[in-house]
Formats: sequence, structure tokens, C-alpha cells
Amino acid sequence: MDIHDNLATHAKFKVILNGMPLGFSKVSNISATMEFEAVAEGGLNDRIHYLPKPRQTMDKLVLEYGIASGELLRTTLTAGSELSMGIVIMVMPEKGLVPTATYEADWGIVTKWEIDGLDALDSGLLIKKVEISHTGLNETINKIGL
Repeated sequence: MDIHDNLATHAKFKVILNGMPLGFSKVSNISATMEFEAVAEGGLNDRIHYLPKPRQTMDKLVLEYGIASGELLRTTLTAGSELSMGIVIMVMPEKGLVPTATYEADWGIVTKWEIDGLDALDSGLLIKKVEISHTGLNETINKIGL
């Protein structure tokens, strides 16, 4: 078996917001950050300790999808919409039902949405981007078969 047989692809994924599975064409900025403060040890100038700082900002997740007429569920993703039941992003394998990786946040809030510019000369899809701020993602990697 080739080592590349176990590598995850980024083409198949599922997104669940507030307990509702919703379809998106793209998810970006899946990340978690932590800030640290450097503190010099008293009396020993060559010793620096790095302590976690209280969170000053929230991380931002960006979801994109094509706008469709008659759509009700995703139209509730407007600025200020709270995701009190959380965010779940599952990276799915080509075959099988068990996610390769899962990224979860307990809470989030829609802080921004925007659509592509309107152009009468372009017949492409109208894409909406939704930015969701959250207080951190937890990552779970499925190690079955690795």
C-alpha cells in the first residue's frame, strides 16, 4: 500500500451549523490561534517564559455557496446570527462514512456576509461569502487505517 493512499483529499466535506447540515462549495480559514506573552524570569535575564494570553480576538471561518432561488435555510446566515448550537466541519473520505478529520466550535456568530459584484455581462454563478467568528476550533483526526 502506498503512503499516499491514506492522505485526505479536500474535495468532500460536510458542514453542520446549529445542528443543520448545509451545503457549501468552499470553506476557508479553518484555523485556530493562540497568543502568548513573553515574561522575563526575575533575577535571570536569560530566562524567558511564554504564557498564554487571554483571547483578544476571535478566529474567522469563511463559507461560500451559490445563491439559489427559493432557499430558506441559508438565508438565515445574516450578520449577527448566533450559532449557539455550534459549528461542525467534517472532511469526508472518497469511500466510507467515517470522517477523516472533524473541526468543531461550540459557538459562533455571523460577523459579515457579501456577494460577488453584479455584472450584466457575466453569466457566472452568484456567490455569497459568509464570515463566522468563533472562539476556537477543536480538531479530531480519525486514525483508523493509518
